[in-house]
Amino acid sequence: MYSLKIVLGEILANFTLIRRLAKFNLKARFSDDYLGAIWAYLEPLIYIGTYFVVFGLGVYSGTINGQPYLLWMLAGIVPWYYIMGSFNQGIKSISSQLTLLTKTRYPLSIAPVIPMFQELRRFMVMFSLFFVIMVLGFRESFTIYWLQIFYSILAMIATVLAHNFINSTIAVLVPDYRNAISAVFRLIFFTSGVVVNVDARGLPFVVSQILKMFPFYYVLQSFRETFIFHTWFWEKPTYTVYFWSLTFLMLLVGTTLHLKYRDQFVDKA
Repeated sequence: MYSLKIVLGEILANFTLIRRLAKFNLKARFSDDYLGAIWAYLEPLIYIGTYFVVFGLGVYSGTINGQPYLLWMLAGIVPWYYIMGSFNQGIKSISSQLTLLTKTRYPLSIAPVIPMFQELRRFMVMFSLFFVIMVLGFRESFTIYWLQIFYSILAMIATVLAHNFINSTIAVLVPDYRNAISAVFRLIFFTSGVVVNVDARGLPFVVSQILKMFPFYYVLQSFRETFIFHTWFWEKPTYTVYFWSLTFLMLLVGTTLHLKYRDQFVDKA
């Protein structure tokens, strides 16, 4: 608990700096491209169109669990792109910001948070697009369940923060870790049910239950339950308790490792 309290305190104390660095990194990321930041939105649209044709029209014939596949996919893929962007950049967040932060004497604990702010803009744009398609394209009307979006976003941010602290720390200590975890993450894209239904009848029950233990699955399902299936998170207490217990444990482990080894990070700068 002590390590988590210290790290969260440092993050809150440097909130303005995190936003500024995230904005700077976002501009630098697309500075050499003709279309600039447009690629942040163009690339997801291309992949979404491909997934819809292959899985939506080809595999699921336009519907899944009685709902339009397009809505089902968008409800999961919008938070997934935030998770993916924050996760991939979070692995190298300490190593890439190490020299800058050590020279300016800011706490290294803000490094894993910066990618999460970088991805917020794209998430908001993609979520707005999903909302427009849902309301105007499919004539969905407001329900009280939509207020659960705040819980879904909180769960998304919490699990990404936990993963970023663990991954960014280990990636500095073990050079090969970054490549290994990136390869595993590509597999998680399918096992977390982004475009594939893990509740499919042909899937063995044991396999389905194991896949549902992935924390990212819980987040994606939370978005779908908010806008598609209209279910409250407390209606599935087992999964909810498991998710938050795992997330809290990962946060404790990640922040403890970070505080324990960050003096060694400074020596490598």
